[in-house]
Amino acid sequence: MHHVRRIVDGGFSGDTAAEDAALIEPLIRADPRITKLVPEGLPDVRVISLREHPLMAMMRIPTNASDGKANLHQRAIGAAVDIDTGIITRAMCVGEEITHHPDSKALLIGFEVPEWDKVLDMSSKCSAAIGLGYLGVDIILDENDGPMILEVNAHPGIEIQNINQKGLRRAMVLAGEKFS
Repeated sequence: MHHVRRIVDGGFSGDTAAEDAALIEPLIRADPRITKLVPEGLPDVRVISLREHPLMAMMRIPTNASDGKANLHQRAIGAAVDIDTGIITRAMCVGEEITHHPDSKALLIGFEVPEWDKVLDMSSKCSAAIGLGYLGVDIILDENDGPMILEVNAHPGIEIQNINQKGLRRAMVLAGEKFS
């Protein structure tokens, strides 16, 4: 409380006359249904959407080598998630195809992402809410609140194509045919 009071009183702004605000975020704990996959850190699901149509998805899974972060460039796992079923079909870590998590030894292939329909529903609503036609939605699965949007990216990385072994252009064309 003392630290929050110092923040609000402008103790860290450099301008003692300024009124500052402290933002306190809830503690997010991974859904127990996915914690068996990861030794530490918070996995997330990245869904690429074109307007309200989810096109492609992957789960980003932390490793000990990634220091518990779900960043693929820091040695996290990228796991392709079938857009229709929510099941992991392929996993990659640092350019190598894997079937099991390197630390927990949990089988990744065939794992079903919990509450997949809700994940897709949430990601499909982001385009209208944010005003972007093409976007990447990062969703985490919290033990108490279920799927929660972590962030929306206007320029999501395209490594998802390599993870899924599919091109986004083709997925966009197919989505246009499917929903027209």
